[in-house]
Amino acid sequence: MKITSFSIFLFFSICKIGFGQRGLTKIPDTSIEAQLESFVLPEGAKINLFASEPVVRNPIHMNWDSQGRLWVVGSPLYPHIKPGQEESDQLVILEDTSGDGVADKHTVFANDLHIPTGVLPGDEGVYVANSNDVLFLKDTNGDGKADHREVILSGFGTEDTHHIVHTFRWGPEGMMWLNQSIYIHTHLDTPYGIRRLLGGGMWHYRPETRRSEVFMKGLVNPWGHAFD
Repeated sequence: MKITSFSIFLFFSICKIGFGQRGLTKIPDTSIEAQLESFVLPEGAKINLFASEPVVRNPIHMNWDSQGRLWVVGSPLYPHIKPGQEESDQLVILEDTSGDGVADKHTVFANDLHIPTGVLPGDEGVYVANSNDVLFLKDTNGDGKADHREVILSGFGTEDTHHIVHTFRWGPEGMMWLNQSIYIHTHLDTPYGIRRLLGGGMWHYRPETRRSEVFMKGLVNPWGHAFD
């Protein structure tokens, strides 16, 4: 009888939630103009749209380089690739060549990625989180497109694409720092042996020695970090 009562309660709870969602009347305006007007800015500050679809599609992570260009990875394939689909996610470089705060030039640096969730320019190329791998991509002939591709690290877990390795950033000591989230189990193959992180936490990687280690464990879904 207790099970029946619980089942009925659960059924009505789900129905109530479902009907409640259908009855929403205050649907947010997703237009660019409405979104810009919704920001509350300090005196003297301005905000404008830098880039939008179709130049960038479903952007996930971005970082600036020393030339003032914005590198953006996006994934229309997210949250998972379907049977028959090809790896077609992109890394795009955005540039504001006129100085008006709007990207007027874009270059597709790579277009064969698989749910990229991190990007970090450096070492005359760019590091990219590509599902269970970290890639190093480089343009060797100056045409603005990656023609060198190398797997730097491999073995990151992919159980939940919401949580795969992400949030790349250079640290003050010259190491690359990266995060993973709670539902991921990583068994990373490195020149120094297998390194494991079974859950959320932070990694660091030193490019000149290719040494990667777990810095901390116990985080839930850490999409961001800063050095102070």
